[in-house]
Amino acid sequence: MIVKEMESKNLTSPNTIAGDKHEKNVAFYLRRAFKDDVHIFVFNDFKFTHNNETAQVDHLILYRFGFILVESKSITGNVSVNKQEEWSRSYRDKWQGMPSPIKQVQLQAQLLKDLLHENRSSLVGKLLGLQQTLGKRSWDHLCAVSSNAIVERENMPNSVSKKLVKSEFLVDSIIKIMDLKISTWAWDLCMKKKPII
Repeated sequence: MIVKEMESKNLTSPNTIAGDKHEKNVAFYLRRAFKDDVHIFVFNDFKFTHNNETAQVDHLILYRFGFILVESKSITGNVSVNKQEEWSRSYRDKWQGMPSPIKQVQLQAQLLKDLLHENRSSLVGKLLGLQQTLGKRSWDHLCAVSSNAIVERENMPNSVSKKLVKSEFLVDSIIKIMDLKISTWAWDLCMKKKPII
């Protein structure tokens, strides 16, 4: 279910226009996949404020077992990440460093966790008079780059490579993350362990 669509923006610089176009492209893939699913909630261009800090998450997906935050990056050249997880990109045959979108989305996730934790009593129901927790929810992060980007994975750390996807493969990665959590929950239930929810 799409809870929040992309908002129209008045943009003037070529970089911000390209970024907005890519975010809309990712939102299109998410809408195609999840618009009719009442168990998955998609928030595009999700902004929130907590502790005098404001964050913007390009795409936030909520499902039974947790949260998936997606950072969209309009990269039309090459993208490379070294062993220290430092990012660089090429543009018109010139390489330059860039901030890590994975680190960016992790910071946004932490602020969102803090906000939810502070408001947990009004967000989560009670079972047998005991306050339920958000602590068992899964938090995953992905970075969706343009379909025409060339991702140089040869020397990229695996921890980054599995979170970096081209936009047309984003839904596959999201479904894989959600299926893994559901499989883990079902396995725990079958083994008569406490479920991870």
